[in-house]
Order: sequence, then structure tokens, then C-alpha cells
Amino acid sequence: MPSLQLLQLTEHGRSFMASRRKTLLLATGIVVAGGTAAYVQSRLNHKKHDSLGHYNGLNDNEETTEKIVMNDHKLKKPPRKKGGLKSLQVLAAILLSEMGQMGVRDLLALVSVVVLRTALSNRLAKVQGFLFRAAFLRRVPLFFRLISENILLCFLVSTMHSTSKYITGTLSLRFRKILTKLIHSHYFENIAYYKMSHVDGRITNPEQRIASDVPKFCSELSEIVQDDLTAVTDGLLYTWRLCSYASPKYVFWILAYVIGAGATIRNFSPAFGKLMSKEQQLEGEYRQLHSRLRTNAESVAFYGGESREEFHIKKKFKTLDWAYACCPSRPLVYLGATVAVILIIEPFFSGHLRPDTSTLGRAEMLSNLRYHTSVIISLFQSLGTLSISSRRLNRLSGYADRIHELLAISRELSVVNGKSSGSRNCFSEADYIEFAGVKVVTPTGNVLVDNLSLRVESGSNLLITGPNGSGKSSLFRVLGGLWPLVSGHIVKPGVGTDLNKEIFYVPQRPYTAVGTLRDQLIYPLT
Repeated sequence: MPSLQLLQLTEHGRSFMASRRKTLLLATGIVVAGGTAAYVQSRLNHKKHDSLGHYNGLNDNEETTEKIVMNDHKLKKPPRKKGGLKSLQVLAAILLSEMGQMGVRDLLALVSVVVLRTALSNRLAKVQGFLFRAAFLRRVPLFFRLISENILLCFLVSTMHSTSKYITGTLSLRFRKILTKLIHSHYFENIAYYKMSHVDGRITNPEQRIASDVPKFCSELSEIVQDDLTAVTDGLLYTWRLCSYASPKYVFWILAYVIGAGATIRNFSPAFGKLMSKEQQLEGEYRQLHSRLRTNAESVAFYGGESREEFHIKKKFKTLDWAYACCPSRPLVYLGATVAVILIIEPFFSGHLRPDTSTLGRAEMLSNLRYHTSVIISLFQSLGTLSISSRRLNRLSGYADRIHELLAISRELSVVNGKSSGSRNCFSEADYIEFAGVKVVTPTGNVLVDNLSLRVESGSNLLITGPNGSGKSSLFRVLGGLWPLVSGHIVKPGVGTDLNKEIFYVPQRPYTAVGTLRDQLIYPLT
């Protein structure tokens, strides 16, 4: 009889090991197939990007500098192509290199808090399972002790959650400081802020990108870092726990469902990165209309043009009203709940968690059911978070493209005068002002003055008259370096092509400085 029992036990062990081997082979096949598909997809995307010749980064000066082809009537600028996640990679490299020791400390603290929070959540799920068992067995002292431990664990988990949110906010603020400082370093150099809005024309609303896109990008990036760290930690712990008391097949079922659902959503979803970039562009244009109305409120009120302005603003708002179908993801959400219920209940029918008919066995089943439910739900959430990370990164790349483009263009405009030998050769230094064969061309390509020659000695006066738009003020824009000198030669006091202290320029529109009357009188001095 003992030999018969030993034989049955051996056969059961062999069948169990065979089922494990089959499960592992099936999982290996799924992983290999998924990895092969991902590799083929990445190679296809790489070839596609290479064929487009996309933008390669901030340091590739020879590739990023856009050549301006000029003729007598217009300036041609080639369009700039977006490079997928390339902009996001460049910004991430900048943030990692500029974080410093404080940023590394915040990242390590976030990792520690996430690991501790996962461990506390696992213990909380176990304690709640023990509560079910104690209540079923009517063990009152044990029940109250577990209730006290449950309250303490809930307090600790909520504390860890708040701490992780605080560290995430700190990371977001640190990212924003790095990017804003980098943007300002080029934006205010060599009057790049003026050239970007009035000369270059590739970026229409730089204030939208600095004041809105940068904070949103940093906030979403820090949230993605936190969510992915939490998902990886939860996935590793609960996968180990599920394999230790059940079968690995449940992990692979969840993984197969998440991969299939993610592939379905990815195939039917729109290009979120392009949509996000376009949305932020329209947001900037809509905000600019309101800012324009506030600046010119008195003029609009005198003319009674509020109906016309309201029409323009409403028209722009209708353009901003984005909508896209979310139907493909809805059925998958409810299907996921059904799959989760099946995976929760199935081990108690025929798996290793099947209870016996005794009272203690039923109590253990309640405890195991509560803990197993928490494990399955946590695994679904962690793997689901990792599966939609690519979609979140695509949405984030919309902000990254706009910020990267702002950095590249501001850098280009801030150094163009220093590297243009032709501009230096067109300017000479003397104690008088002279234009010799100068052609004045607007940034849009209209020729205002052709072959202009004049000379103004120090101490003499010159009155220039003409109708509106004839180029009177444009002469001083070219003289001060605000507009590029297309052809001819200019002699003026001071060194260089830009503004200098030897010539004092009075703008057409009065400017009120921020501060007191003293600040207004001594502007731009402090």
C-alpha cells in the first residue's frame, strides 16, 4: 500500500513537472515571438526615419542649420521634419547630464520609496486575507490584532504614496529649472527673442512653449518615471509570489492579454505625438488672440469691434476643439475585467489552491482568495502600465518636439552672427554712419529699398521722409542688426553687427518698463 501511494505521488510529480515544462516552453515561445516582432518593427521604423533624414539633435550643427536661399523677392526656408522619439531622447540626455547629485539623490529616494510601498502593499494584502480567515473562524482577539495592523499598514502605504508624489513633484520642478535655464541662455542672447518672432518665423508662439509646454512636459515625464518604477517593482514582486504558490501560466496569460490588447489599441489609435504637438500649437494661437485683445482693448472699444474680435476668437476655439474616437479601447477594458475574474477563480476550481471540505480549509480558501485577488489585480495594473508606456511616450514626444525645436532654433539664431563671416565683412567701424549700395529686404522677402547710399557725419542731422511701409524704420533695423543685411556695406560707430552703446535707438512704440519711474528712466540699467 505505501508503495502504491509512493507510485501515485511520483506520477503526480512527473505530470506536474511536465505541465511546468510545457508552460515554460509556451512562455518562452511567446517571449521570443514578441521580441522578434518588436525587433522587426524597430528596424522598419529605423529605416523609415533614415529615409526621411530626420532631425538629429542640438549638436549636429551641419545638419540642423537650415539654409536660407535668397533671391530678389523672397526667402525660402525648408520645412523641418519631426524625428519621432529622437527629440525626447535628446531632452532626456540633457536632463540626466544636468541633474547633478541632488537629482540623483531624488531618483534614488523615489526608487526606495517605491520598493518600500510595494512591500507594504504586499503585506497589507496578506493581512487582509488573514482578516477573512480570522472572521470565518471567529477568532476575536486575532481579528482585532489584525485590524490594528491593517490600520497601521494603510497609514504607512498612504504615507509612502504621498512621499512618492512629493518626490515626483520635486523631480518635475528640477527638470523644469534645467530646461528653462537652457532655453533662456540662448533665447536672450544676440536678440534671438526678436529674430525668432519678427525675422525667422518658424516659431510663432515661443511664450507658449516656454510657459506652458515645458511645465507640462516635465510633469508628465516625472509621472511616467514614477509609474514605470512602480509597475516594474510590482511586476517583479507579484510575479515571484504568484509563481511560488500557484503556476507560472497565470503570469503568461496576463502577459499575453496585455500584449494583445496593447497591439490592438496601438493599431487603431491615432498618432498621439503629432496630435499633441498640433494641439499645443493651436493652444498658443488661441492664447495669442486673447493676449492681442487685451493689449489692444482700448482701440477695439473705440472702434466698437468686439463682435469682430469675438468671431475670430470663437473661430480659433472651434479649430482647437479636438475629438477622436476611443471605441477600440472600451471593449478591451471590460474584457480585461472578465479575464481577471477567470484568473482569480480558476486556481480554486482545479489548481493548487483548491480547498478541502474542512472548516479550516474553507477559512484558508477565503484568505488565499483575498490575497490572490490582490496579486492578480496588481499584476494586471503593472503590466498594463508598462504596455501603455509607449503610447504615453508618444504623447510626450509632442511636447518634446516643440521644446527641442525651440532650443535648436534659439541656439541657431543666437550664434548666427558670431559665425557669419559675410556679415562681419559687410560692416566696418568709423565715427560716422554710411550706407553703400545697401538693399533693405523684409523678413518675408519684400524689397523695400534697393541700392541705397547715404552718409551721416557725427554732429549732423538727416531727415528721412516717405509714406508708410516705404522702409524708413527698416533702415534702423538693418543698422542695428535686427534685420539681416542682404547686400551692400555699412559703416557705423562701434564694433560688430549688433546694437552698441555708440548709437542710441528710439523705438516707434513707447515701452513702459517693469518697476518704478527710476527704473523707467535708467532702463535697461538696473
